Amino acid sequence: MIEDDELVRTTLSETLIGEDIEVAGLANAEDALILLAAGQVPDVLVTDIDLGPGLNGFDLAEIARARHPEVEVILISGTTPDPGRKALQRHERFLQKPFAPDDLAAAIRKAGPHDQVEP
Repeated sequence: MIEDDELVRTTLSETLIGEDIEVAGLANAEDALILLAAGQVPDVLVTDIDLGPGLNGFDLAEIARARHPEVEVILISGTTPDPGRKALQRHERFLQKPFAPDDLAAAIRKAGPHDQVEP
């Protein structure tokens, strides 16, 4: 999970851990790219859209999917995504802040690989 607000990141991480969801909380996209390059690929990438200076959540999602097409993405933000941006991709979901931390846990479970059906 990539969230630049430390309080939000900590709160969401603690809730997810309490839901038996393994989580690594990071403050920026660049740290996430280091983990992805090292082969640490999550089943679900949760990222805030606005991450401050540097890459944003859309950029991170695009890079992550280019390297690992199977990665599911949940974008979170306190603002609605720019309507001029292309529609969310197949592997992207969106949660508008504020949301209940339990809602994020439910979205992760829904997006996770255990929810996929073999052809």
